[in-house]
Amino acid sequence: MAWEQSKTTITLEAASDLSAKQYYFVAVDSDGKAALTGDDGNPIGVLQNTPEAGEAATICVGGVTKCYVGTESGLGTGYNVGCDSNSAAKVSDTGSYRLGVSLEDPTADGDIISILFQKNGKQA
Repeated sequence: MAWEQSKTTITLEAASDLSAKQYYFVAVDSDGKAALTGDDGNPIGVLQNTPEAGEAATICVGGVTKCYVGTESGLGTGYNVGCDSNSAAKVSDTGSYRLGVSLEDPTADGDIISILFQKNGKQA
């Protein structure tokens, strides 16, 4: 069961309706707002709440957080985490940002698992 602990968060305005995207990765768009990011994008953290456009988006930028797992993620406990085309968690592969470490095995696509979010450059 996913859990959270000792998170550092920031708040940005949501660029669009993110009410169905809790625990997905988000980035900062060109207007300085929280927005979903694409495959191997450059996320700043994991969305913690369910804001609509223009509302405050709370983003975990460090610590243990829940994270939504994408389809065919390939994740397991201790794996480096990356971002898929839907802003969900996947295994970090060559050229993608390492966003943290998976702290548990997902049992199915679409699970919410715990990760230690700690952005650490691109996977070589």
